[in-house]
Amino acid sequence: MVDAAFFGGDSLPLMPLPAGVKFVRTPEELSGRRWEVLALSGNGCRVLSDTPGLVCACGTVLLPGEWGMLAQRQIRAERVVSCGLSARNSLTFSSLGETGTVACVQRAMLRPDGEWVEPQEFPLPPLRGAPEDILCAMGLGLLV
Repeated sequence: MVDAAFFGGDSLPLMPLPAGVKFVRTPEELSGRRWEVLALSGNGCRVLSDTPGLVCACGTVLLPGEWGMLAQRQIRAERVVSCGLSARNSLTFSSLGETGTVACVQRAMLRPDGEWVEPQEFPLPPLRGAPEDILCAMGLGLLV
């Protein structure tokens, strides 16, 4: 089993988390150990940023692309996977629509078991919620 966590600050994830993934409720819980995979929602990034001096360690961190500087300041990660609507993000949407959405893995991602998630697209139903948070939770599912 992969040691993985999702941190959303005081917000619950927008979709069910993969089996075995811990939902972390406070930033202090993040710093108590090294996670193989750590996913942060936009709100989780804000809360962590507001907790100066706290540092998290992980193999792979998934976070919204606009929070990349947080990974340099408070997260010690071997790999950073950015999620969002920019073409620079590793996980993005190739289309967003009222009748459906297509999520896109733009760059190969290394899983904790040493296997790779190859670039590909996933057709999805219409989505509700922050696109970056949805992509982050989806990426967590792909990696664990």
